[in-house]
Amino acid sequence: MPDKDAMELDQLISYLINKEDSEGVVLLGHSTGCQDIVYYLRTNAACSRAVCAAILQAPVSDREYKATLPETAAMIDLASKMISEGRSSELMPREANPDAPITASRYHSLCAYNGEDDMFSSDLSDDQLKMRLGHMSNTPCQVIFSMGDEYVPEYVDKKALVDRQGQIILNKVEIEWGNHSLSNRVEEAVQAIIDFIKRDGPKGWDDPWS
Repeated sequence: MPDKDAMELDQLISYLINKEDSEGVVLLGHSTGCQDIVYYLRTNAACSRAVCAAILQAPVSDREYKATLPETAAMIDLASKMISEGRSSELMPREANPDAPITASRYHSLCAYNGEDDMFSSDLSDDQLKMRLGHMSNTPCQVIFSMGDEYVPEYVDKKALVDRQGQIILNKVEIEWGNHSLSNRVEEAVQAIIDFIKRDGPKGWDDPWS
């Protein structure tokens, strides 16, 4: 859940600042980790001011991908029913998410229209995108888009979506043919991250990996 993830992020940043004497923190989120960062920076949590920059890698719509699967509509209805019955913390059937157990509330957040995690869908209006992502302009932020992402449905115009999100988060990198994990474009992705951290990360980081 976003609240729990945000609390744990805040605890981690507190440890890095107070115990490891970090001069600042750069957050990098992959896939659903992008939602965690967006949510965390909206909370104004105690340690969020220590975040010097953020990187969103493969910020894709779980809802749009899940909508391509035949079981999703029925599972959203089931999750809604379980939540209305006060069973939001109970696990969904295995077919809802074969890769890992998932609660009704988490499934609904990821898969339902306007759910808590519905931040990057192509059918959101400009106003909806701005409402979800507008606060990210307050922190240096880089978005890395995989233009060959296998979790983005074919009907989605990736370029148009990138451009719309880029109007809010100005620093965007498009990696042509890159897959969801960028395992086929590692060097290009790492170089983009290094360049961003050198420019917008904590001062003095000429090479954060040296």
